[in-house]
Amino acid sequence: MPTYLQKAWTDSIDDVSINDVRIAIAETQQMDEEHAAFWVGTEEEEYILETDKNLDMIVVANGEATKYRAADWKEVEYLYQLLLDEEYAILINHVKKV
Repeated sequence: MPTYLQKAWTDSIDDVSINDVRIAIAETQQMDEEHAAFWVGTEEEEYILETDKNLDMIVVANGEATKYRAADWKEVEYLYQLLLDEEYAILINHVKKV
């Protein structure tokens, strides 16, 4: 399913790869702004994963939003990989298990 990546500070990227996510993570970590965040969504916005510099995340699945705090940036990358691999059930179960 086609995806896009949007950063709060620049234009969006289409057909996102995990490397695009890694770059967004690195940029987010270096930002001084309070609202440094990025998100990746599917074309129809059925699934959206947003992360800010404090590791606070919002997972939107079919219109339902779940707030989640990642343990570290490796977990953030893992969750985005699940999204890009279309492993939606695993992603949702991961953030709701808390």
